[in-house]
Amino acid sequence: MKMKLWFAILIIPMSFISAQLSGARIRANITQYDFGEVTEGVLVKFTFRVNNIGDQVLRITNIMTSCGCTAAAMQNDEIQPGEGTAINVEFDTEGKIGLQNKVISIACNDASNPNIKVEIIGKVLPKNRDNESVKIDGPKIQFDKTIHDFGKITEGSVVDYTFKYRNVGSAPLQIKNVSTSCGCTAAVINGKLLKPGEEGTLKVEFDSSNREGVVTRTITLSSNDANEPQKTLTIVTFIEKGKE
Repeated sequence: MKMKLWFAILIIPMSFISAQLSGARIRANITQYDFGEVTEGVLVKFTFRVNNIGDQVLRITNIMTSCGCTAAAMQNDEIQPGEGTAINVEFDTEGKIGLQNKVISIACNDASNPNIKVEIIGKVLPKNRDNESVKIDGPKIQFDKTIHDFGKITEGSVVDYTFKYRNVGSAPLQIKNVSTSCGCTAAVINGKLLKPGEEGTLKVEFDSSNREGVVTRTITLSSNDANEPQKTLTIVTFIEKGKE
C-alpha cells in the first residue's frame, strides 16, 4: 500500500508540469529597453522579439501602446511552436522632456499569460533655442543602441555585432574596464580615450555552442562618466539545435 501511494504522489506532479507546458505559450526575449539619453526630436527605434515556447500556434490578437507618441507593429500575428516574431517599436521624442517610460501591451491566446508587457525607458534632453543639444559638463558616453537581437541562430554558430558610442560631453572620456557576463561572450573595444565629439566601437562576439532557446548576455563598461560610471549592453538570441 505504501509503495502504491508513493507512486501516485510521484505521477501527479509530473502530469501537472506537462499540462503547464502545453498550448500556445508566449515569451519575450527581453521586457525592457533602455535607450539612455537622447536629444528631444530623436526617433527612438527598437525591435523586441517574442517566441512561442508552447506546442500549439500562438496568435497575437492586439498590440496597444501607452502613448500616441509610441507606435508598435508586429511582423507576424501567427507564430508556430518553436518560432518567433519581431515587434518593431518607435518612440517619437518630440515634445517629450525628462525621464520616459512607454509601455507596449501584447495580447495573445496564451491561456496562462494572455497579456504581456514590454517597455522602453530613457531620458530625453531638451534643445536650446538654437535647436542644438544642451551642453553636458564633463565626459559623457552615449551609445547608438544598448541592445542587439541576433534573432534566430543555429547552435554552434558564432555571431558578432559592433556597438558604436560617442563622447557627447565636454571633457575627455576614458573607458576603464570592459567585462562580460559569460565566457561565451568576448568584447573588443576600439577607443578607450575619446576627446569630446569623438567616436569609438565595441565589437561583441557570441559563441552559441552547447546552448539552446532564448539566451541573454550582458557587457558592462566602466568609464569616468560621473553620471553613469557603468554602462550595460545586452545581446539576445534564440538558439535552435542543429540537425544531427
